[in-house]
Amino acid sequence: MAYQISYGSISWNKWKQNSLFSGSSNRRIVDGELLTIKRNPKNQTKEKNREKAKKIIEKSFSIEENKLKENKKSYKLNKSKVRKKCNAFSRLEKSKKFLAFYSISFPCGLSDEICYKVYNTWLTRCRKNCGLKSYLWIAERQKNGTIHFHLLTNDFMPIKKVNGYMASCLASEKGKGAETLKRIKTKKYNGVDVKKVDKSKNSLIGYLTKYITKNGIEFTHLPWHCSRDVSRLFTTINFERTEIDRYFDQIPESPEKYNIYINDNYKVAGFKFGPNEKIYSDLNGINELVYAGIE
Repeated sequence: MAYQISYGSISWNKWKQNSLFSGSSNRRIVDGELLTIKRNPKNQTKEKNREKAKKIIEKSFSIEENKLKENKKSYKLNKSKVRKKCNAFSRLEKSKKFLAFYSISFPCGLSDEICYKVYNTWLTRCRKNCGLKSYLWIAERQKNGTIHFHLLTNDFMPIKKVNGYMASCLASEKGKGAETLKRIKTKKYNGVDVKKVDKSKNSLIGYLTKYITKNGIEFTHLPWHCSRDVSRLFTTINFERTEIDRYFDQIPESPEKYNIYINDNYKVAGFKFGPNEKIYSDLNGINELVYAGIE
Protein backbone atom coordinates (compact mmCIF):
# COMPACT_ATOMS: atom_id res chain seq x y z
CA MET A 1 0.00 0.00 0.00
CA ALA A 2 1.23 3.49 -0.89
CA TYR A 3 0.75 6.65 1.15
CA GLN A 4 0.50 10.22 -0.07
CA ILE A 5 0.25 13.56 1.64
CA SER A 6 -0.67 16.77 -0.18
CA TYR A 7 -1.29 20.32 0.99
CA GLY A 8 -4.85 19.49 2.04
CA SER A 9 -5.13 15.75 2.62
CA ILE A 10 -3.52 12.39 3.31
CA SER A 11 -4.42 9.28 1.31
CA TRP A 12 -3.85 5.55 1.03
CA ASN A 13 -4.01 3.68 -2.28
CA LYS A 14 -3.03 0.41 -3.97
CA TRP A 15 -0.64 1.87 -6.53
CA LYS A 16 3.07 1.94 -5.91
CA GLN A 17 4.73 5.29 -6.62
CA ASN A 18 8.21 5.24 -8.18
CA SER A 19 8.86 8.92 -7.49
CA LEU A 20 9.35 10.48 -4.05
CA PHE A 21 7.06 13.35 -5.11
CA SER A 22 4.26 13.55 -7.69
CA GLY A 23 2.04 16.13 -9.36
CA SER A 24 4.71 17.57 -11.67
CA SER A 25 4.11 17.56 -15.41
CA ASN A 26 7.57 16.26 -16.28
CA ARG A 27 9.72 15.91 -13.15
CA ARG A 28 10.35 12.84 -10.99
CA ILE A 29 12.52 12.07 -7.96
CA VAL A 30 13.96 8.56 -8.34
CA ASP A 31 16.65 7.24 -5.99
CA GLY A 32 17.24 10.77 -4.74
CA GLU A 33 17.83 12.17 -8.23
CA LEU A 34 15.72 14.87 -9.88
CA LEU A 35 14.86 13.62 -13.37
CA THR A 36 13.15 15.21 -16.36
CA ILE A 37 10.75 12.87 -18.15
CA LYS A 38 10.70 13.59 -21.88
CA ARG A 39 7.87 12.60 -24.19
CA ASN A 40 8.47 9.84 -26.68
CA PRO A 41 8.98 11.46 -30.14
CA LYS A 42 7.24 8.48 -31.77
CA ASN A 43 4.14 9.03 -29.64
CA GLN A 44 4.16 12.73 -30.52
CA THR A 45 4.31 11.85 -34.24
CA LYS A 46 1.41 9.42 -33.85
CA GLU A 47 -0.60 12.06 -32.06
CA LYS A 48 0.05 14.61 -34.82
CA ASN A 49 -0.98 12.05 -37.46
CA ARG A 50 -4.17 11.29 -35.58
CA GLU A 51 -5.00 15.00 -35.36
CA LYS A 52 -4.32 15.46 -39.09
CA ALA A 53 -6.56 12.49 -39.98
CA LYS A 54 -9.28 13.84 -37.71
CA LYS A 55 -9.26 17.22 -39.48
CA ILE A 56 -9.46 15.56 -42.91
CA ILE A 57 -12.42 13.44 -41.85
CA GLU A 58 -14.27 16.40 -40.34
CA LYS A 59 -13.71 18.43 -43.52
CA SER A 60 -14.80 15.58 -45.80
CA PHE A 61 -18.04 14.99 -43.93
CA SER A 62 -19.21 18.59 -43.79
CA ILE A 63 -22.80 17.36 -43.74
CA GLU A 64 -22.17 16.26 -40.13
CA GLU A 65 -20.95 19.68 -39.05
CA ASN A 66 -23.96 20.47 -36.88
CA LYS A 67 -23.76 17.11 -35.13
CA LEU A 68 -20.08 17.64 -34.43
CA LYS A 69 -20.87 20.99 -32.84
CA GLU A 70 -23.57 19.45 -30.68
CA ASN A 71 -21.15 16.78 -29.49
CA LYS A 72 -18.32 19.20 -28.88
CA LYS A 73 -16.02 18.13 -26.08
CA SER A 74 -16.67 19.74 -22.72
CA TYR A 75 -14.27 20.36 -19.87
CA LYS A 76 -14.83 20.47 -16.13
CA LEU A 77 -12.51 22.06 -13.63
CA ASN A 78 -10.39 19.59 -11.63
CA LYS A 79 -10.69 21.47 -8.35
CA SER A 80 -8.32 19.24 -6.41
CA LYS A 81 -5.53 19.55 -8.98
CA VAL A 82 -5.88 23.32 -9.28
CA ARG A 83 -6.01 23.76 -5.51
CA LYS A 84 -2.78 21.76 -5.12
CA LYS A 85 -1.03 23.79 -7.82
CA CYS A 86 -2.16 27.03 -6.17
CA ASN A 87 -0.71 25.85 -2.86
CA ALA A 88 2.61 24.81 -4.42
CA PHE A 89 2.87 28.07 -6.37
CA SER A 90 2.01 30.27 -3.38
CA ARG A 91 4.67 28.61 -1.19
CA LEU A 92 7.57 29.57 -3.47
CA GLU A 93 9.94 32.12 -1.94
CA LYS A 94 9.28 34.51 -4.83
CA SER A 95 5.51 34.21 -4.28
CA LYS A 96 5.92 34.97 -0.57
CA LYS A 97 7.49 38.29 -1.52
CA PHE A 98 4.85 39.21 -4.11
CA LEU A 99 1.67 37.53 -5.33
CA ALA A 100 -1.08 39.22 -7.31
CA PHE A 101 -4.59 38.12 -8.27
CA TYR A 102 -5.98 39.58 -11.51
CA SER A 103 -9.65 39.45 -12.47
CA ILE A 104 -10.34 39.81 -16.20
CA SER A 105 -13.95 40.51 -17.17
CA PHE A 106 -15.72 41.19 -20.47
CA PRO A 107 -18.82 43.08 -21.65
CA CYS A 108 -22.04 41.24 -20.77
CA GLY A 109 -23.23 38.87 -23.48
CA LEU A 110 -19.88 38.36 -25.19
CA SER A 111 -19.63 34.76 -26.43
CA ASP A 112 -17.26 32.24 -24.86
CA GLU A 113 -15.48 31.89 -28.19
CA ILE A 114 -14.60 35.59 -28.37
CA CYS A 115 -13.82 35.82 -24.63
CA TYR A 116 -11.27 33.03 -24.87
CA LYS A 117 -9.83 34.46 -28.08
CA VAL A 118 -9.44 37.94 -26.60
CA TYR A 119 -8.08 36.53 -23.33
CA ASN A 120 -5.43 34.46 -25.11
CA THR A 121 -4.33 37.48 -27.16
CA TRP A 122 -4.17 39.58 -23.99
CA LEU A 123 -2.18 36.88 -22.20
CA THR A 124 0.32 36.69 -25.06
CA ARG A 125 0.88 40.45 -24.96
CA CYS A 126 1.38 40.35 -21.19
CA ARG A 127 3.98 37.60 -21.56
CA LYS A 128 5.75 39.48 -24.33
CA ASN A 129 5.65 43.04 -22.99
CA CYS A 130 4.90 42.95 -19.24
CA GLY A 131 7.28 40.30 -17.96
CA LEU A 132 4.55 37.75 -17.22
CA LYS A 133 6.28 34.41 -16.79
CA SER A 134 4.77 32.42 -13.91
CA TYR A 135 1.00 32.19 -13.63
CA LEU A 136 -2.09 30.07 -13.14
CA TRP A 137 -5.56 31.02 -14.36
CA ILE A 138 -9.08 29.69 -14.00
CA ALA A 139 -12.28 30.51 -15.87
CA GLU A 140 -15.56 31.28 -14.16
CA ARG A 141 -19.04 32.07 -15.44
CA GLN A 142 -20.63 35.15 -13.93
CA LYS A 143 -24.29 35.37 -12.92
CA ASN A 144 -25.00 37.22 -16.18
CA GLY A 145 -23.72 34.18 -18.11
CA THR A 146 -20.52 35.78 -19.40
CA ILE A 147 -17.15 34.09 -18.86
CA HIS A 148 -14.43 35.88 -16.92
CA PHE A 149 -10.99 34.82 -15.71
CA HIS A 150 -8.87 34.93 -12.57
CA LEU A 151 -5.09 34.93 -12.94
CA LEU A 152 -2.57 34.35 -10.16
CA THR A 153 1.03 35.47 -10.70
CA ASN A 154 4.16 36.39 -8.76
CA ASP A 155 5.26 38.74 -11.55
CA PHE A 156 4.39 42.42 -11.24
CA MET A 157 2.41 43.93 -14.15
CA PRO A 158 1.29 47.61 -14.29
CA ILE A 159 -2.51 47.66 -14.11
CA LYS A 160 -2.88 50.59 -16.53
CA LYS A 161 -0.74 48.84 -19.11
CA VAL A 162 -2.58 45.51 -18.96
CA ASN A 163 -5.93 47.31 -19.08
CA GLY A 164 -4.72 49.11 -22.18
CA TYR A 165 -3.86 45.79 -23.79
CA MET A 166 -7.34 44.44 -23.02
CA ALA A 167 -9.00 47.54 -24.48
CA SER A 168 -6.88 47.14 -27.62
CA CYS A 169 -7.80 43.43 -27.93
CA LEU A 170 -11.51 44.18 -27.59
CA ALA A 171 -11.27 47.02 -30.13
CA SER A 172 -9.66 44.60 -32.58
CA GLU A 173 -12.55 42.14 -32.24
CA LYS A 174 -15.03 44.99 -32.57
CA GLY A 175 -13.40 45.91 -35.85
CA LYS A 176 -13.91 42.33 -37.04
CA GLY A 177 -17.67 42.67 -36.54
CA ALA A 178 -18.41 41.32 -33.03
CA GLU A 179 -22.02 42.45 -32.50
CA THR A 180 -21.88 42.62 -28.69
CA LEU A 181 -18.94 45.02 -28.81
CA LYS A 182 -20.57 47.52 -31.17
CA ARG A 183 -22.34 49.23 -28.27
CA ILE A 184 -19.21 49.29 -26.09
CA LYS A 185 -16.53 52.00 -26.03
CA THR A 186 -13.85 49.33 -26.24
CA LYS A 187 -10.88 51.71 -26.18
CA LYS A 188 -11.93 52.92 -22.74
CA TYR A 189 -13.00 49.53 -21.38
CA ASN A 190 -11.49 48.97 -17.94
CA GLY A 191 -12.09 45.24 -17.42
CA VAL A 192 -8.92 44.17 -15.63
CA ASP A 193 -8.68 44.48 -11.84
CA VAL A 194 -5.83 43.42 -9.54
CA LYS A 195 -5.42 42.70 -5.84
CA LYS A 196 -2.24 41.89 -3.97
CA VAL A 197 -2.71 38.65 -2.05
CA ASP A 198 -2.31 38.98 1.71
CA LYS A 199 0.86 37.35 3.07
CA SER A 200 -0.80 35.57 6.02
CA LYS A 201 -1.16 31.84 5.31
CA ASN A 202 -4.84 31.38 6.15
CA SER A 203 -5.90 34.43 4.18
CA LEU A 204 -3.72 33.40 1.25
CA ILE A 205 -5.08 29.87 0.87
CA GLY A 206 -8.64 31.05 1.35
CA TYR A 207 -8.20 33.70 -1.32
CA LEU A 208 -6.77 31.24 -3.79
CA THR A 209 -9.48 28.62 -3.37
CA LYS A 210 -12.47 30.97 -3.11
CA TYR A 211 -13.12 30.95 -6.86
CA ILE A 212 -12.26 27.28 -7.31
CA THR A 213 -14.66 25.65 -4.86
CA LYS A 214 -17.77 27.29 -6.32
CA ASN A 215 -16.84 26.53 -9.92
CA GLY A 216 -18.72 23.37 -10.93
CA ILE A 217 -19.91 24.17 -14.44
CA GLU A 218 -18.71 22.67 -17.73
CA PHE A 219 -16.77 24.61 -20.37
CA THR A 220 -16.26 24.14 -24.10
CA HIS A 221 -12.68 25.36 -23.65
CA LEU A 222 -10.03 24.65 -21.03
CA PRO A 223 -11.30 25.87 -17.63
CA TRP A 224 -7.78 26.44 -16.27
CA HIS A 225 -4.16 26.49 -17.32
CA CYS A 226 -0.74 27.43 -15.96
CA SER A 227 2.73 28.36 -17.17
CA ARG A 228 5.26 25.58 -17.67
CA ASP A 229 7.27 26.45 -14.57
CA VAL A 230 4.13 26.14 -12.42
CA SER A 231 3.10 22.93 -14.19
CA ARG A 232 6.45 21.40 -13.21
CA LEU A 233 5.90 21.94 -9.47
CA PHE A 234 5.31 18.89 -7.29
CA THR A 235 2.14 18.80 -5.19
CA THR A 236 2.28 15.48 -3.33
CA ILE A 237 4.69 13.56 -1.10
CA ASN A 238 4.80 9.77 -1.60
CA PHE A 239 5.99 7.60 1.26
CA GLU A 240 6.07 4.00 2.45
CA ARG A 241 4.66 2.40 5.57
CA THR A 242 8.08 2.55 7.22
CA GLU A 243 7.86 6.38 7.17
CA ILE A 244 4.36 6.64 8.64
CA ASP A 245 5.47 8.01 12.01
CA ARG A 246 7.34 10.87 10.36
CA TYR A 247 4.04 12.31 9.11
CA PHE A 248 1.35 10.80 11.33
CA ASP A 249 3.04 12.13 14.47
CA GLN A 250 2.45 15.66 13.17
CA ILE A 251 -1.29 15.40 12.42
CA PRO A 252 -4.31 14.82 14.73
CA GLU A 253 -5.52 11.27 15.43
CA SER A 254 -9.22 12.15 15.86
CA PRO A 255 -11.39 11.25 12.79
CA GLU A 256 -13.42 14.39 13.49
CA LYS A 257 -10.50 16.42 12.18
CA TYR A 258 -10.92 14.98 8.68
CA ASN A 259 -13.37 14.67 5.81
CA ILE A 260 -13.02 11.00 4.88
CA TYR A 261 -13.80 9.37 1.52
CA ILE A 262 -13.30 5.64 0.87
CA ASN A 263 -13.72 3.33 -2.13
CA ASP A 264 -12.24 -0.01 -3.22
CA ASN A 265 -8.96 1.49 -4.43
CA TYR A 266 -8.12 4.34 -2.09
CA LYS A 267 -8.96 6.28 1.05
CA VAL A 268 -8.66 10.05 1.35
CA ALA A 269 -8.73 12.07 4.56
CA GLY A 270 -9.14 15.78 3.88
CA PHE A 271 -7.77 18.13 6.53
CA LYS A 272 -10.18 20.26 8.53
CA PHE A 273 -7.17 21.88 10.17
CA GLY A 274 -4.01 23.71 9.17
CA PRO A 275 -1.22 21.08 9.26
CA ASN A 276 2.24 21.76 10.62
CA GLU A 277 4.25 23.39 7.83
CA LYS A 278 7.25 21.22 8.72
CA ILE A 279 5.48 18.37 6.92
CA TYR A 280 5.97 20.19 3.63
CA SER A 281 9.57 21.32 4.10
CA ASP A 282 11.00 18.72 1.68
CA LEU A 283 8.21 19.32 -0.85
CA ASN A 284 8.68 23.09 -0.74
CA GLY A 285 12.44 22.67 -0.97
CA ILE A 286 12.39 20.51 -4.09
CA ASN A 287 9.92 22.91 -5.72
CA GLU A 288 12.40 25.75 -5.28
CA LEU A 289 14.91 23.71 -7.29
CA VAL A 290 12.34 22.80 -9.94
CA TYR A 291 11.18 26.41 -10.23
CA ALA A 292 14.78 27.59 -10.61
CA GLY A 293 15.19 25.15 -13.50
CA ILE A 294 17.81 22.99 -11.81
CA GLU A 295 17.94 19.48 -13.28
